[in-house]
Amino acid sequence: MSYICMIVDGAYPNDIRVRKEAESLAEYGKKVVVICPRKKNDLESEIINGVTIFRIGKNYTNSKKGIYDIIESVFNINLLFYFGLKKAFKKYNIDFLHVHDLPLASTGFRFKKQVKKIYLDLHENYPEALKTWFLWKQSTIIKIKNKLFFNSKSWSKKEEKYCNKYDKVICVVEEMREKLIINFNIDDKKLVVISNHEKKDFVNNFNEEVTQNIINKNDFSITYVGGLGPHRGLQTAIHAMSKIVEKIPNAKLFLIGKGSLDVESKLKTIAKENKVEKCVIFVGYRPFKEVSAIMQKTNVNIIPHLANDHTDNTIPHKLFQIMMSKSLLLVSSCKPLKRIVSKYDAGIIFKANDENDFAEKVILIHENYASYQYKTANAFDAVMNKGENWEQESIKLLSLYNNSTI
Repeated sequence: MSYICMIVDGAYPNDIRVRKEAESLAEYGKKVVVICPRKKNDLESEIINGVTIFRIGKNYTNSKKGIYDIIESVFNINLLFYFGLKKAFKKYNIDFLHVHDLPLASTGFRFKKQVKKIYLDLHENYPEALKTWFLWKQSTIIKIKNKLFFNSKSWSKKEEKYCNKYDKVICVVEEMREKLIINFNIDDKKLVVISNHEKKDFVNNFNEEVTQNIINKNDFSITYVGGLGPHRGLQTAIHAMSKIVEKIPNAKLFLIGKGSLDVESKLKTIAKENKVEKCVIFVGYRPFKEVSAIMQKTNVNIIPHLANDHTDNTIPHKLFQIMMSKSLLLVSSCKPLKRIVSKYDAGIIFKANDENDFAEKVILIHENYASYQYKTANAFDAVMNKGENWEQESIKLLSLYNNSTI
């Protein structure tokens, strides 16, 4: 039997999007092999939930990734994945090549003639993401490296080139599909939207009692869950806390997650400059089941993304996870978040990048907490009963493969 081969430059099964796609195709009866880098102590090959994992290289580290990234940027080839794919094609009968994200597009395309169809899965607006990811980097060497090898304009040209060359391009949100049509005149027929929805059984995470003593019941808790970075808008929330505590003295902002040393240092500096260190709690990484408990028990979950060409063209998994938690949701006005929350009246929206409006909305939530609870029911219903879930999205993925002509 022939395989669908996915390639991803990240750990598997850690990448949520790749895992959900691969496992869903396997559940539908497809043979799937995922090719990814091999870190220290990783097995070279194993089967996880029906998906075959084939890891390439040895002891893959961030330093090695950086070297491969620079080589790819200059020579348009990722050598680790090029030679890894050559091995995989000898080992497996591969009919479809499913390439995850833009940096592997050029390498994956070199194998187009060896497969029946080749698909490019864009997790985000990568060229625009490059403008925001590295804003707070302190190292001069890293700044120079990023300017030389991770220039947004050159990556935008690559995006246009390979979106035209691939048989199908998978977009993570409707806004990304529209962007490719408007900016690059990509044929709408070759674009498919498969979003970062969550499986409905994720709701079971909220049924488990998990010991966690992070949030005190006497606090008015404002909680962010996820990675820390310049584009996440956490600076907006931290700046707003001085105004919030004037009206809500027991308010606390909890940041659950990790970022680079530069990012965490920047955020802590912002908290210190605004004299809100005591009410901004850097929790760090917590076990997943504990995070689910925190998400459910907090007074309000926030997704304060800045609005820019990166965040306007992607969407976080945690949006749908929070919608299932039956806890209040406050999101910024970046396009995909605003579209979904507005459609179902599933939360409160503040003007992105605006600390004053963030503060006003938090204070409004505090004053109207009981009367806003209907929004949590709307959010839950949207996921469980109105199609905003992975079960519906995965049908589109299956159709992409079932309807592919040879």
